[in-house]
Amino acid sequence: MANRCTIIVNGKEHVMMSKVADYIDNSATGSRNAQKIIDILKDSRVLTQFQGKPEMFATQEQLKELRLINQRYPNLLNFSFETVQKYGPETGRPTNIYKVNINPTILNSASEVKAQDSDFNYKNNFEKDEFTRKTQAKSEGVTKEETPAEEELSANTYTTKENAQKELMELAVNAKVIVESELRDVQNLPADQIERKENRLRRLKIAVANINKVEDFFMFVAANKDNVDNALREFDAIMALPIEERATPANMNRLYEIKQTLDSLDTIVKLEQVALDQLALGNVTSKDRFGSMLTDIRETISKAKRLDQLFEQQIIPIMAEVLVGYHNEAIDPQIQEIIDNIEQTGDWRRFSSQIRQTNEYQDLVQKRDNGTITAQQFENEAKALTLEAFKNRQIPGRDKLIKDLTQAHRDKSGFSYLFDPIIYSSEPAIQLFAKSVKEATFKKNEMTLDFKYDLASEYDMFSEGMSESDIAALNDDLLETVLIPQYDNEGNPIEPMEVLSLVNPILVDKFREDETNMYKKLNKKYKKPQRADYKDKASFEEAVKKWNKTANKTKYYNEVAAWHKENTEPIPTYKEELAKINRQILKAEKAKKEANELGRSDLEADADIQIAKLKQKRSFNINPVTGQPRGSFIKPKASKYTNPKWTAIQNDPRKKRYYDFIVAEFIEGQKMVGAKRFTKNAWEEFSYIMPSVRKNEFDRMREQGLISSTKDILKESFSVQDTDTQFGRYNEKTGELERAVPVYYTNNVPAVDVSKDIASVMYAFRDMAHNFAAKSEVVGQVMLFRTIMKNRDTLKVNPAGVAYLSDVANKLGIKLPAKKPGESYTYKHVDAFIDTIMFGQRELKENFNLFGKQFSANKIANSINAFTAINTLSFNFLQGANQSIIDNMALLTEANAGQFFSRGDLAWAKAQYWSEGAGLSDVGKFIPDTKLGKALEMFDALTEFTDQEGNKLVGSALRKALQSGNLLIVQQAAEHEVSASRMLALMKNLEGKLLDKDGNVINNADGNPANLYDLLIIDEKTGRMSIDPRVANFNKNDFINLMQGLARRTNQTKGSFDRPTAQRVWYGKLAMLFRSWLLPGLRRRYGHGGFTGPTVHTDEELGTVTQGMYISFFNFLRKSIAEKAWPGTVFEQLTEMEKQNVKRTATELGSLAAAFAIIAALQNLDDDEENFVTNFLLYQTLRYQAEMQQWIPIYGYKEAFRIAKSPTATARQIEQTFKLFDQIKKEGLYNLGFPVDEKDIFYQRNTGRYQKGDRKIQKNFEDLMPILRGLNKSKTPEEAAQYFLGGAYN
Repeated sequence: MANRCTIIVNGKEHVMMSKVADYIDNSATGSRNAQKIIDILKDSRVLTQFQGKPEMFATQEQLKELRLINQRYPNLLNFSFETVQKYGPETGRPTNIYKVNINPTILNSASEVKAQDSDFNYKNNFEKDEFTRKTQAKSEGVTKEETPAEEELSANTYTTKENAQKELMELAVNAKVIVESELRDVQNLPADQIERKENRLRRLKIAVANINKVEDFFMFVAANKDNVDNALREFDAIMALPIEERATPANMNRLYEIKQTLDSLDTIVKLEQVALDQLALGNVTSKDRFGSMLTDIRETISKAKRLDQLFEQQIIPIMAEVLVGYHNEAIDPQIQEIIDNIEQTGDWRRFSSQIRQTNEYQDLVQKRDNGTITAQQFENEAKALTLEAFKNRQIPGRDKLIKDLTQAHRDKSGFSYLFDPIIYSSEPAIQLFAKSVKEATFKKNEMTLDFKYDLASEYDMFSEGMSESDIAALNDDLLETVLIPQYDNEGNPIEPMEVLSLVNPILVDKFREDETNMYKKLNKKYKKPQRADYKDKASFEEAVKKWNKTANKTKYYNEVAAWHKENTEPIPTYKEELAKINRQILKAEKAKKEANELGRSDLEADADIQIAKLKQKRSFNINPVTGQPRGSFIKPKASKYTNPKWTAIQNDPRKKRYYDFIVAEFIEGQKMVGAKRFTKNAWEEFSYIMPSVRKNEFDRMREQGLISSTKDILKESFSVQDTDTQFGRYNEKTGELERAVPVYYTNNVPAVDVSKDIASVMYAFRDMAHNFAAKSEVVGQVMLFRTIMKNRDTLKVNPAGVAYLSDVANKLGIKLPAKKPGESYTYKHVDAFIDTIMFGQRELKENFNLFGKQFSANKIANSINAFTAINTLSFNFLQGANQSIIDNMALLTEANAGQFFSRGDLAWAKAQYWSEGAGLSDVGKFIPDTKLGKALEMFDALTEFTDQEGNKLVGSALRKALQSGNLLIVQQAAEHEVSASRMLALMKNLEGKLLDKDGNVINNADGNPANLYDLLIIDEKTGRMSIDPRVANFNKNDFINLMQGLARRTNQTKGSFDRPTAQRVWYGKLAMLFRSWLLPGLRRRYGHGGFTGPTVHTDEELGTVTQGMYISFFNFLRKSIAEKAWPGTVFEQLTEMEKQNVKRTATELGSLAAAFAIIAALQNLDDDEENFVTNFLLYQTLRYQAEMQQWIPIYGYKEAFRIAKSPTATARQIEQTFKLFDQIKKEGLYNLGFPVDEKDIFYQRNTGRYQKGDRKIQKNFEDLMPILRGLNKSKTPEEAAQYFLGGAYN
């Protein structure tokens, strides 16, 4: 028998530990009784009764004593979290309650205590707690911080009691707001994403429910500590995977959740100082509890810092692994060609911009200038630097990207941040990131395209033979309005909202009306207090308490139950749902047991919360006394409340088929975004309420009449509406932008404002749902990339772009670059891009108040821009022709360069386009009929699908024709032709390059090598286009990137993905109207390096190396002159990229020379030779000349000055509006007899299309009338040409 064990604490024997040890030492293994241990624990008052349950429980304080036993006899006692008790038995304060079990196997196998370790001497309770924590930490493999020493628990403070208490309560309120906001967002997620996140937040919610003093944060701290511990385990689990698996979207989302956990500890960090202030002011009532909490705070902060450091170290290699998969491998051989060219020719100066900003090059220049090295040595070393610079541009693997993401970077300019698309970044990592985001967009587009063909088929069958112009009448039998209960901030019912709904199988309003009448009747009969009868909430609640003690309460609820029994019935699936809940409870209980065995208190607490939630759900839906269904397991009785409109649908096969399809697809969309976002009845799993897509102008006018609809349309045009989708989503509690993929159309909006176009509404809703589903998969990698960009250092550079050296490091003889403080433009650009593309904040909301009403500066700017565009461009054939000429000349320039397609490819594309009738038969159709139209849609050749497809109307040619965008049909036709030609030319260029899985060239139907257009297949049944499955070496996404990148390069930026940051603000939108061609034109000709940066740019989207074509041409001429060599000889020494740029420039300059010749010829025509055609040609040539000249330095100053003079197209419209008002004033004064000079009223000579004696106000009106203005300008090309020939331009 072992010696008697004596455990001393505070100089006294620890009786409980001594008794346990004595019993185990003095009893044989295999004969020990668990009840004996329980009796010892009861006697020692470390167990407590809880709610009369037979099991044994312990409070948070008692658990400290019990854990001492487990330090000596590991896992002898099992602890499982039970609940939170508002008033603990010892302290009367909130405490965790744990269930305690004894493991009989451990009890009967425990070894005797050895004499040498039988004594444990603790000087005080803090040392005892310290021993408990340290021993537990060893079992977890973590070394924890020491407990605060006694002297530390008497810290000084320099705040007042009032301020300290204010800070404490503010901290508690902020914690509650954050937890509530996050919990609400999580509960709205799709079902498969809720559970794990919700459990963590529910535990935090319980912990912050009642905080009045600093110790009340105890459970909040413990919950956060568990969260950090769990995050550390999760991080370790991910890091144990191969790096390829760490980089999957699912694991990147898991890593982002870990980062969110670390970022959410601000409250804990602030709590440390707040707690010490409370201690110093004497506001701590339990130093034991406080000391334990303070230790947990510091331990949590310490672990979080360590994990954050590990995270920053490891996330960059993982991100590099993600990004390297998007690298276009066609780039590296082109960089190698430049390297080979420099080595062969020795001419590094054509590419000197690559090294000009480096400190190494500046040192070389200094050494050469001061004679330290010879000119030849300078040449050799500069050449070596240039070669090294290009070698560093290649991406052989993720190591290169790791280096780029880790090193300090040169910031982009403020100009580039505001006006360049993100894909124009000079950093390959950022380009690859943009491509990864764009791939999610491609996935969303594919999902929408699949749904589109299904919807079109069902809609066509439903609408066949019916009028589609009156959309309300077409869908009337499938729609109804229902009343949605509304409540004020105190939860009191207010006027219900009438909303639009698909026909519900149940007469919901009738059931609610009957139920309400029943309650009114019983309220009166049994005198139940009503809130409206009391002045304040407190007096009402007091009256309810008194009423609850009367016999009337029982009678009241008995009659309520009887009414529900008579008027409701179980939902058909309630037994299956109940069985599902029971299975989930068993699963959670099993998980709880496993967590307990593993000592994972965090998982155990999560399981407890899940079990409590499931049992509550079961209790709500099943009467525990009778076992009968209630709550959401019952619905209105079909025999009394079946909706006759629904019955009529079921009896009409045509309507039923369409209705069933719409309901099924609506449910599928709700699953994608989370069904809990929608208002639905308790017995329904999904909602019938129509998505809140606002009705368009035509439908509103038809349904409401001209006056009422005009008022609503103006209101929508000038103020923010709750259905707007351009501002993202803001958190209702914090007011901040929600960093989550936005979900729209789920809020309740009055029926009068919601579109009755079922098909178009469902199309918009599903397009949004597809966007949510696709982008939610990559939120993790997107936000982690944002973090990497934010944490990167930025080099401090001089005006020439050369990095400054750190003065401190320089004094130590070390050359280290100096760092620029603050956020970089590069990070700001990435951040703005993410907010725009991922989180839907396409515009930064800005409102102002005028005459007591709130107006939106954004929407006013949008309205002005829309009017300006329509007024300037609608039926303006002069401008449309000019657009077509410029864009086609850009295509011809590319064809001559031969990089992406040849002249032959372009000629074939033009012939193919017109042979298919230019796709004219597709105009106005939801689904294109022609092969050309389907290809344009499939490859998004018009760069419209992502932003505009969801807004399309499904049926009714008349309603489509009346859309305001159709007024720009001339410009749309020009863009259609050039976009289709570009797409077809690129497809033709793949002829003979498309291979099957065996590497054989695929032939077309004629037996010749096939191009991509040949291998586009249309399913005869569905009409859906696909690529011939034999093709094994074609990537659709790469092709779309190439096509859209080339479109931007040769035309303009288009779509939200490439929208400049400046256009997110209202004044930027006004300034940038009709200016989207400016930056692509500038980059195409002068490159991406600005005045001092590298001129060679790697373009991951195009899969090529680029240089400004004018830069290449200038280098070509300079080399010819410097070497006094024949241009043809020099041309052969250039890289392929440079040759292509020389051809581009030669084509452009040649077209400019041809324009000069044509203008000279047309100006020398006699008066009788002039006609509409010659004047039209003269205007087009003059306009083309001006457009091309603007890019040539000095020579193009006229066009540059014209743009500078009128920096925004809207300025002219505003100016013309003021001129009209001024002319109206003059007309009024003239007609009233006031002295007004007649030359201010009438034309004094023939001027353009106006004759002598015509009133000038006619022109003022016509200049502000869309369509008429465009037609008038198109009829008088000689007047338009005179602008370029006269003084106004020159």
